[in-house]
Amino acid sequence: MTNSNRSRAAMRLTADNCIDCGLCVSHCTFLQGIGSPDKVAENGLSSESEHDETAIKSYHCSTCSLCSSVCPVDANPANMFIELRNHAQDKQLIGLDAYSPLLKYEKVGTCFPFKDNILPEGCETVFFPGCTLPAMFPKGTNAAYSALKQQDPSIGMILNCCSKPSKMLGLKTEHTDAISDLFDFMKSKGIKRILTACPNCHITFKEFSSEIEIISIYEVLANLEIKTNTAWLKQATVHDPCVTRFEPAIHDSVRTLLIKTGVELVEMEHTREQTFCCGEGGGVPMHNDENARAWTRKRLTEAKQTGAPIVTYCAGCANYLSGKKPVAHVLDLLFVKRDETPELPKFPLGYLNRLKLKILARFA
Repeated sequence: MTNSNRSRAAMRLTADNCIDCGLCVSHCTFLQGIGSPDKVAENGLSSESEHDETAIKSYHCSTCSLCSSVCPVDANPANMFIELRNHAQDKQLIGLDAYSPLLKYEKVGTCFPFKDNILPEGCETVFFPGCTLPAMFPKGTNAAYSALKQQDPSIGMILNCCSKPSKMLGLKTEHTDAISDLFDFMKSKGIKRILTACPNCHITFKEFSSEIEIISIYEVLANLEIKTNTAWLKQATVHDPCVTRFEPAIHDSVRTLLIKTGVELVEMEHTREQTFCCGEGGGVPMHNDENARAWTRKRLTEAKQTGAPIVTYCAGCANYLSGKKPVAHVLDLLFVKRDETPELPKFPLGYLNRLKLKILARFA
């Protein structure tokens, strides 16, 4: 089936199932501007030109899936907007010049000197930290790897990019080619298990293949007897990244780990399956900054109401939200001794941190 037919099928499915109850619209600035999923789908199906126009509008969507989460009839409008992006790129309806920093960041992550394969003898399990975590939180990343190695010295580390940006922007072929190469390499080396720390990597890998087991490092650490710090935060409120909204085991594991450090958790109204996007999702800041800011305001408003500092397990969310308020990362709280939540590194320090981690990991 072509991308065009897939997006048309996704619109038909949404149009047939959506009951136009308005629940998703009440949560989403994007839908408040474009209309309910039912209306969007019916309009897109009305003609080929409307199909194309609807596909272009999909780039205002944060692809956070809150609409699908709150839907009482499981209409899954989020999938419709993702398929519309694939259609948009298949027909070259919208250029991606505005997203070039994001695509360059992906490309850099797949190339020397930032990629590396640290595979000890007998390695069947690898830690895959992703791109942004080593850049923003290198000490926590390295300490987490060391903790894993203490349990199993054969655990390796792969430094690479999952190519989520290409997938998110509708570059389906480019994404499939890149991630296929990565998985083919791992299978050729006998890798049977990937431990992810980046939520985007975790979901991207799970959606791509079931041939290699994908497990979150937070689930692994929560079930290990590991030595942790006493966290510098007395209280914290957890921001669950939107990409993990349907991953309850990760939600539970992160909270278990935080409690082990002595942190008192104060929950926001919208967490776990109904968490808010930080604002960066879908690359929206590069296309519609006001929609992105609307999500950020909603997230920070709820955090402020708890009176507790924010902690998350997505380095991208931490980086994006920290422009307004300091945000800690779970791995830092677990393993790094600090007096306060640090300011995150700016360009080019993040790239230097990734290179430092590459060296340190060789001696973990």
